[in-house]
Amino acid sequence: MKKHVLLFFAIIFLFAIENIQAQYTADTLPSNYKRNIVKWNMTPFMLWSYKNINFSYERILTPKRSFSVNAGYFELPSSGIYDSLNIKSANKRFGYSVSGDYRFYMKGRNVSPAPDGIYWGVYGSFHHYEFSNNIEVINSPTVQGELMLDGKLNILSVGAELGYQFVIKEKLTIDLIFMGPSISMYNYQLGLQSDLTTEEEDEYLQGVQDVLYGLIPGLEKLVDEKLIDENGASTSFGFGLRYMVQIGYRF
Repeated sequence: MKKHVLLFFAIIFLFAIENIQAQYTADTLPSNYKRNIVKWNMTPFMLWSYKNINFSYERILTPKRSFSVNAGYFELPSSGIYDSLNIKSANKRFGYSVSGDYRFYMKGRNVSPAPDGIYWGVYGSFHHYEFSNNIEVINSPTVQGELMLDGKLNILSVGAELGYQFVIKEKLTIDLIFMGPSISMYNYQLGLQSDLTTEEEDEYLQGVQDVLYGLIPGLEKLVDEKLIDENGASTSFGFGLRYMVQIGYRF
């Protein structure tokens, strides 16, 4: 999996470098033009966990083209009380994300050159997340015990995006990606064990599965209709989306 990820991003950057030389001869920017933007990606911070810290760098190549790279720590929420299940704080949770895109700013519709205005682009991203939780059955007069859950999730996506970037007083930027359909490859490894000793065990295993569907994007695409009551791994293809809010400093 890691070799495929490195190869994929190598192809993206080779493509970007090849286009730099071709574009500069046709359409150039002043030598003192602010070509660099460092951004904070607020999206995972707001959606999933305050521990998610993700930054990106965008480089302006021509008045209508740029490329950007994005990387950071990635963590999904993995604790809380759901119906009769108490998912305790994770014993282990760790993740990271990396992505890159190549942007085409619409010169005919934008008053100012890049990075200001509407753009479309192609992108690739990779997310890795692993976790381990103890899950306690609560509020049940007949069932007592715990479930032990271990999992790993990898998502590799390739797609196209549409966005708009605002430039405020030349230095502050607000970057909005509001449409980003993709084809994604999901690889998921899951281990679920139980010390429950009642006929209701299957009901609680199904409950864990339903909770995970809500917590982990794409999981429902991976798990069959059967209960996840044993260790296993799965790889499948599906559709994904990209949406992002970033605040940046231009220099």
